Amino acid sequence: MIRKIREFSRKVSIEFKVVVGIVLFTLAMGSIDRYQLSHNLLSQFFEAKKSKNLLLVNMIAPILGLNISFGLDDANSEYLDYIVKENPYVTLIQLKNTQQRIIYENKSDEWNPTRENWDESAKKDINFCDKNIVDPSSNSIIGSVRLHFSDKDFQELQSANRLLTLNLIAITLASLSLFVIMIKREFRHLKELNESVLSYDPKLNNFSLTKSNRSDEVGVIQNAIVSMVEKIGLYTHILDETNLSLEGKVVERTKELVEANEKLKALSVTDELTGLANRRYFGKYLEKTWELAKRKSVNVSLVMCDIDYFKKVNDSYGHQMGDEVLRRVAAALNESLKRNTDFVARYGGEEFVIVMYEGSLDDATLLCQRVQENLKKCQDLAFEGVKIDPVTMSFGISCVVPDKDARYESAIKKADEALYKAKENGRNRIIGC
Repeated sequence: MIRKIREFSRKVSIEFKVVVGIVLFTLAMGSIDRYQLSHNLLSQFFEAKKSKNLLLVNMIAPILGLNISFGLDDANSEYLDYIVKENPYVTLIQLKNTQQRIIYENKSDEWNPTRENWDESAKKDINFCDKNIVDPSSNSIIGSVRLHFSDKDFQELQSANRLLTLNLIAITLASLSLFVIMIKREFRHLKELNESVLSYDPKLNNFSLTKSNRSDEVGVIQNAIVSMVEKIGLYTHILDETNLSLEGKVVERTKELVEANEKLKALSVTDELTGLANRRYFGKYLEKTWELAKRKSVNVSLVMCDIDYFKKVNDSYGHQMGDEVLRRVAAALNESLKRNTDFVARYGGEEFVIVMYEGSLDDATLLCQRVQENLKKCQDLAFEGVKIDPVTMSFGISCVVPDKDARYESAIKKADEALYKAKENGRNRIIGC
């Protein structure tokens, strides 16, 4: 029997099995919805029954109050007997006076309290309804009435619903279990096929699977792979010879690519005009330097410097002269650096930035003064026979010891503010903070 099932499973397509899985999944979702629906129906039935019980109590209470106020005990007895007769689901009616003495009681055959102290338990039982009897003329309490209602119909409905729900869940679980076992078996074949493909080496010719007699998708895929492996074996030798001839070319091309990548890498971090580091690389360098200074608890000095009246140079002599000024200034800045840890970059336009790791405010000031001296060497600045006025720069310095909450952006902001003050105070100034 099991063998026949396996053979049938091999002939059935995966598409059909997936459809079966979807159907089973839908059945499972339907079971869940059925359970939720039945729960809601039971709740509605429960509330309806409760409302009906309360309606009956509220209906008879005024009549009982009127009869008691006139002393018509016999009339109450007849009325309550009639209520019991017309409402077979009422299993108990008990009427008490203000002294809690029972003046009327009617119990049906179904009434059989199982609790020892049912008076206390009845307070929590929804089948019990207690109602005070009020004198219609004085609105004073003159007694109380208690009713107990049978919930036999509710219990039967609840039991039948529970049984149906459990049956649906059991059927769904059984069907899903069979489907999981079937899918697991199918994936076992796919796993074997996958392992054979992954471990296959054309040079070793170690593909262990042969053509399958299965007619489903798994068998078709396996047979296709076996045919492909056979073709791969035929061309392996030709490919090996071709690869040998290509290795030399690959090595040569790889060398060219490495050189090209190095050039591209240099271009990505270097300002093309001045040859200094660009703003992008400056951000990465400052971030690393900042984190190192934070761990070592040493200071970092940041110098923002700007060429004075650079716009006039461009406007008066043209952008070619402006570019020449930028190159000369970049050379002066680079020449002024004395330590390996000092770093200079073009920040943008005519603005440059210097980073000094473990450099004090005095160290940064001395560096700025060296830049000013080197700029004086460019007094006779000329380009294509045209001379221009001497070039000066303004400098703003910030020097901080980063703490755990400090960010390097704050140092840039302080240096920029100091640079702004230097320009406000007449330019060609060094201001630190």
